[in-house]
Amino acid sequence: GGNQGCTCCKIHVHLPSIMNNSSKKSKHHRRMPERKLKEELRKRSLYSSKHNFTQDELEQQLCDAVQNEPCCWNDDCPCVKSGIGCQADTCSCWHPGHDNVGGSGHSSLRNSESNTPEIIRTKCGNKNGMYVVDFDMIYKYRCQFITN
Repeated sequence: GGNQGCTCCKIHVHLPSIMNNSSKKSKHHRRMPERKLKEELRKRSLYSSKHNFTQDELEQQLCDAVQNEPCCWNDDCPCVKSGIGCQADTCSCWHPGHDNVGGSGHSSLRNSESNTPEIIRTKCGNKNGMYVVDFDMIYKYRCQFITN
């Protein structure tokens, strides 16, 4: 689509629960393959073949890294790759649920009113910026000139 923005979201890292010892099949079916884990850690300069980590340790390491990074942090984002900023009205990288590593589809910020331009920019993380129309700022500016 010509005017479509990115749809970046954080990758889901399934951490098998230590408490859940039910069936082995359900315990492993959602796990990321070890090859993919190492590739994702390499992208973040967090993997070295010198270290002999277990899959559980690799998963925890990747989960921690993903939790602490914004959505559009590398060239996987088409906007970053094109050298342009994201735009709040066309990109969905900042939408609730896109920042949730747990994968439940719900963000810690469900209320759209808490999505200030600053929060939206932080969630996105595009090094070229995030264009957000700040309606509060526009309103305050206009109030200087409009009398009731």
